Amino acid sequence: MSAPDARASAGRRLTVFLLARKSTLAGLALFAVVTLAAAFAPVLSPYDPLEQDLNRVLLPPAWADGGSAAHPLGTDPLGRDLASRMLWGARLSLLISVASVLLGGGLGFIVGIVTGYFGGWLDAVLMRIGDVQLAFPFVLLAIAVLGVSPERTPAQLIGVLGLTTWIVYARVVRSRVLSEREKDYVRAARALGASSARVLLRYVLPNVWQVAPVIGMLYLGFFVIVESLLSFLALGLTPPTPSWGSILADGRQFMMVTPWMPIFPGLAILLTVLSINLVADGMADYFDPKLMKGYAPRHPLPPRMAIASDKVLAVRDLTTVFRLGAGVLTAVNRVSFELGSGQVLGIVGESGSGKSVLALSIIQLLDAPGAVTEGEIVFLGKDLARVSNAEMTGLRGRRIGMIFQNAGSSLNPVLTVGYQLVETLRQHLRLNSEAARTKAREALEMVGIGDPDRVLRAYPFQLSGGMQQRVMIALAMSVQPALLIADEPTTALDVTTQAQLLERLDELRRELGTSVIFITHDIALLADFADVVMVMYAGQVCEIGPRGRVIREPRHPYTQGLLNSVSRVRAPGTNRLSAIPGDPPDPMHPSTGCPFAPRCAYAMAVCREVNPARTGVGPGHEAACHLLTSTPEAVAGGGTS
Repeated sequence: MSAPDARASAGRRLTVFLLARKSTLAGLALFAVVTLAAAFAPVLSPYDPLEQDLNRVLLPPAWADGGSAAHPLGTDPLGRDLASRMLWGARLSLLISVASVLLGGGLGFIVGIVTGYFGGWLDAVLMRIGDVQLAFPFVLLAIAVLGVSPERTPAQLIGVLGLTTWIVYARVVRSRVLSEREKDYVRAARALGASSARVLLRYVLPNVWQVAPVIGMLYLGFFVIVESLLSFLALGLTPPTPSWGSILADGRQFMMVTPWMPIFPGLAILLTVLSINLVADGMADYFDPKLMKGYAPRHPLPPRMAIASDKVLAVRDLTTVFRLGAGVLTAVNRVSFELGSGQVLGIVGESGSGKSVLALSIIQLLDAPGAVTEGEIVFLGKDLARVSNAEMTGLRGRRIGMIFQNAGSSLNPVLTVGYQLVETLRQHLRLNSEAARTKAREALEMVGIGDPDRVLRAYPFQLSGGMQQRVMIALAMSVQPALLIADEPTTALDVTTQAQLLERLDELRRELGTSVIFITHDIALLADFADVVMVMYAGQVCEIGPRGRVIREPRHPYTQGLLNSVSRVRAPGTNRLSAIPGDPPDPMHPSTGCPFAPRCAYAMAVCREVNPARTGVGPGHEAACHLLTSTPEAVAGGGTS
């Protein structure tokens, strides 16, 4: 993408975001009005803000009795025009606040980057200096410094406000740099010979800078208040320099005579700070959609009567979306399936096909801004999309177990395996400590761990990847859930360990009668494990049916492509492996037709215009493809290969 196109795309994204966030747009508009009024104060002011006229002392506003249009907001005790002083007060207040933010933010950002990345003695010295500074209350420190200054200029206030807040930026940025510098992609760059400067500028900085403008906007509003407070206490700009705080102080002295006088600066401070905070809140959401507010993870769906089902789980027309600044991303699109008692449903598809989001939607663990917006998730007669948060919490872990991809990050590194197992058993089975520990030991033996006592005493990082995954299976199966969701639990394991874990998981499933949803991107793993295979692509179900039919008689081109890319289960008559050409579609810009059409060798005109519905192709076997409903002539003439 060229630079002009990238700027245009960023502009469109910002426009869509602002239109979707009315509060941010309102705050931005209000702040723009205040900023423009301050910037053009010399033009808009009807009088010199320092010009005194003792014949026009304490005139009321133009709309009050005795007021004059010549002084729309009235005059102060020295006959100075209040409208002019308010405009110039805004100019100086914003100038001081913005400059203080730039000084403190710039200094703190640089210190945070350098200390976080390089560490060492420089980090220790600068952080200890910051600790000493934080020991003094900010406002009292400003008062102590400015109180001994006979002349208080804008430069002095900028220095005091800016230099006393750098440590806040430094600490936040430093913490993010410490996290980023240990990421695998940063280590890979170092391994390839990238210099420290390049790693810092190209790999670390782009991932940490977003926090600085948000803190800066929050401090901008805070500085407006502090500057006004200092002027109110006669410790701000030296009189007669106009300031909202000094106008407020004058109004307090003459409140009984002119009750309207303190209202104007107070209202100006209130609206300015409010607009800044609204913009800061929107900036946080724009720079990091994970922080987005206003979209609850549990989306309020219209109530429906619970649908009775003889299945353990019945999902119907489930739709999950993520409302982002650039628009709405549909991650799961009208997915339907059923799962019987003791059955294994294998869900397969490329990365980004919606498998993990589907699993998180079922157990209602989506992070904002993700939300289930349509459909039903009927589990043992209850619609999980509509139960309360408290009821859902009671079902998770006890009736529905979950095994995540990375066992190492799923287990708490500072707690022993035994503590975590015992805590789970006591929470869900209401056992005492001794009974829970005995059952925890049995759970580890159940997954084939030969020395359970040693593992109970160990911390997660002291165990291998395969052992951690066994612990996760024990943790999930120890309470004998009715449904277990395993999200690619064997991805990081070697082939031998994979086979051992799958064999043990299958044995436990048969012993306990637990239904299993097994998510993977390797269709070969499902060939001997799953009862039903569901193939997903771009958040939709391409094909679903009994394992034998889907593996041996795939009816969707995408399923055929997945099979032909794996040597262990490729279609009969195929002599060599082949990759599926092209890339998955952009979920932010879905097509109107079949999402697989751009990569399909058999795509027809209708495929690019109409998204196909699922069609029955055998007992319990369905596929969503126009090839199944088109005439042979159309298929022969519509291919692109």
